[in-house]
Amino acid sequence: MQIGGVMRVRLVTARPDQTAAEAIHAMLEDGVGSVVVTEDNAPVGIFTERDVLRLAGTGVSFGSTVLRDVMTPNPLTVTAEDGILAAAQLMGERNLRHLPVVEGGKLVGIVSIRDVLGFLAERLWSERDDAAHDTARALLDRR
Repeated sequence: MQIGGVMRVRLVTARPDQTAAEAIHAMLEDGVGSVVVTEDNAPVGIFTERDVLRLAGTGVSFGSTVLRDVMTPNPLTVTAEDGILAAAQLMGERNLRHLPVVEGGKLVGIVSIRDVLGFLAERLWSERDDAAHDTARALLDRR
């Protein structure tokens, strides 16, 4: 199956000049763990729960810190046509929880580790798929 079958199209985005406080508010409001930072609908960065924790540890002001200074720039992306197993392996290897989905360089969706694990669990259950089992196990065993 392809990423397009599990990606979420309801996106939470922000501009690079918005503050970390604005991004955190958007994540809380929408119940998501990341904000894709975009310019002209192209992903230029990602700001995640991990970034929030890292910043909280430094004591910076979320209200005066702009995303361009604290986002992860140039995030890895996938396309809707990419396979879910390949994306899951990439997420496991790079310790990622969110992957923006692009088409022609423009943001069209996002896939989370939760989306991928849900698919793998369903596939493992219905088809007794060894590749799904191995990929799910690798994701669950990562630290």
